[in-house]
Amino acid sequence: MSSPTVLHLTNDREPPGPGLSFGGAFRALAVDGALTHVPLAPAALLAAGRAAALAEIRRAAERARPEVLFVQTPGNFPWTEADVADLLRRLGSPIVVMWEGDPWGGRKPVLPSMEPWLRYADTVFTPGLGIQALLLGRYTRRPVRYIPQTVPHRLWDDGPVPGVDATAHDVMHIGSCFVRFGVFERIDGARERQRFVRSLQRLPGCRFAVHGHGWRGRGALGPVPFDHQVDALRTTRISANWDHFPGRDGYFSNRLPISLFAGRPHVTTRPLNTDWLPGPECGLHLVDSPAQAVDRVTELLRADPAQLHAAGLAGHTWVRTRLTETNALRHMLTRHLASVPAPRADPWQEIAAMDAVSV
Repeated sequence: MSSPTVLHLTNDREPPGPGLSFGGAFRALAVDGALTHVPLAPAALLAAGRAAALAEIRRAAERARPEVLFVQTPGNFPWTEADVADLLRRLGSPIVVMWEGDPWGGRKPVLPSMEPWLRYADTVFTPGLGIQALLLGRYTRRPVRYIPQTVPHRLWDDGPVPGVDATAHDVMHIGSCFVRFGVFERIDGARERQRFVRSLQRLPGCRFAVHGHGWRGRGALGPVPFDHQVDALRTTRISANWDHFPGRDGYFSNRLPISLFAGRPHVTTRPLNTDWLPGPECGLHLVDSPAQAVDRVTELLRADPAQLHAAGLAGHTWVRTRLTETNALRHMLTRHLASVPAPRADPWQEIAAMDAVSV
């Protein structure tokens, strides 16, 4: 019996390759015989023009004849209602599972290209409920479901986590500044992030570093390439971050799993309704304000380096066995494909229960 086919419409801007989003997770499931993976990057086809790109998408989709369409953040391609309806009609109305990995709302409205996929999707997964679920739920046929951020497979490595005794920095923040001349730029929480970074820059005796666009002053190193984030974090003793879009049910940026995977204690914004996350024993320190975050960083700077390293190693182990793209993909596909096994119960049963607490 052949395995079911999943057509993966990715938001990558390049043709599918080794760094394909969710690519490693799909490969793992394909090796186990759970599915056949057919990736397609619509945005990478736009150089030939929109009409030609749509024609190629239709040809590839009709060759694949998928049981499931996995749509990953469709915003990079100018989809219309007619495009989506026509594609699904040609394919005999397969199941549509949509993953929308960004937070939306406030100064960041839902893109027109997302709306038709939200309307046609059988299930929509997103890493924040509450406000986010209400916003996306205006377009969907069924309640929005929760999926946490995970470590992208392209950042994965199996090497040992280096110690903290010879690092170049004491504290590192990764994330851009979206405040210019005291004025907000689109993103909720931007002013709190700016306040947090400025406070860290003023900490006496602290070797502070900040990566991202828009930062000036002490420790400002400019952007770091996404694929080099783990390497960058391993040059510091402590990772610290203030997330945008604070206060949403379940929402945290991928900075949390990436920092823990790097093996460094991480101080960050406390997300709502996430008791399933580990705590300080795994190097994760959740706080409620930028001032509390600075206080926690100051405490950790005085901690025993061996204890910091032990907590970082525990966080690394926790993430690499739980918050992986493979587990996330299993969680999203298992209810639609009997051949795809569910992820481990810890913490995915509690993650599934998040759907019930959304307002």
